[in-house]
Amino acid sequence: MAQSTQHGLWAVVVDSTVLGGITALNVRSGSQVRGEPRSNEVYNRFLSLVEQKPVMTFTTEAIAAALDLCGVVGLDIDGLTNGLIYYAQQHDDGGTRKSGANHRKYVLRDGILIPQRLTVDHRGDASLDYMAAVTYDGVNDPITWSENQSLPAGIADSQRFTIGPVELEAKTLTHITHLELDFGITATPESADSDIWDTIVSIEKIAPTLRLRGKDPTWLKSTTIPLTGLAITHANTNIYLRKRSVGGTFVADATAEHIKLTMEGMATIDQVFDARGNATGETDVVVNGRYDGANTPIVVDTTSALP
Repeated sequence: MAQSTQHGLWAVVVDSTVLGGITALNVRSGSQVRGEPRSNEVYNRFLSLVEQKPVMTFTTEAIAAALDLCGVVGLDIDGLTNGLIYYAQQHDDGGTRKSGANHRKYVLRDGILIPQRLTVDHRGDASLDYMAAVTYDGVNDPITWSENQSLPAGIADSQRFTIGPVELEAKTLTHITHLELDFGITATPESADSDIWDTIVSIEKIAPTLRLRGKDPTWLKSTTIPLTGLAITHANTNIYLRKRSVGGTFVADATAEHIKLTMEGMATIDQVFDARGNATGETDVVVNGRYDGANTPIVVDTTSALP
């Protein structure tokens, strides 16, 4: 039988807001089927579905929009009127993409959406990974889908961000080639009574880490970051993501459209110096976040000017 249809990713809809800049989408059922042979037989005579832990992940380059919509400490999907939605867009045989009611829609109505990792390389575009841990709301299946759907209006793709200035406790770091922020959120869906679907999920802990890689070995210095580490505070620590300009280079520094992250915690030199062959040596800094009693370990401002 010949292939007659195919679909690709489109966008994520958070309640009723369309989030663009999507580069990856994935939904898994998380099915576990149990079966083992008994009575010294080699074949299974009994199989049973014992659990399903559905998970949805997506990656976007619309960093500011995602942070504004989904936050940095988790979003309660049950609190959304329409849930978390993603569309599979049907390709048009002999054309590009089909219009009208020809697409598939997947809906998650309960669970928690958490940020996982933000990464960006020198001259690259920052990407942000989110994961939805899905639970059963007692009425709807954890994942529902519909055929013959139209794509909602409002998709945009006008945001790209890259590495900007970085300051740890008033110490300016330059020569940065890679930035990776792990939001460090652990959320565990759970159930009881032998239900196959989890019915509750909560955040167990939040322990973010920031890793910076660069070509300046003097990051390790008594007046910058000593071998024994450097305590950092929100007030004196600023990590910027510089916004690119559509059709140009960068949005002006004074324009409040860049992203600023502040952290509280401790910075240590992890990789002191690493060089291979004729390549330039690199140094890594790791920042472990902590709660200062007032602010979350990571605070985000998506409407910041650059210094």
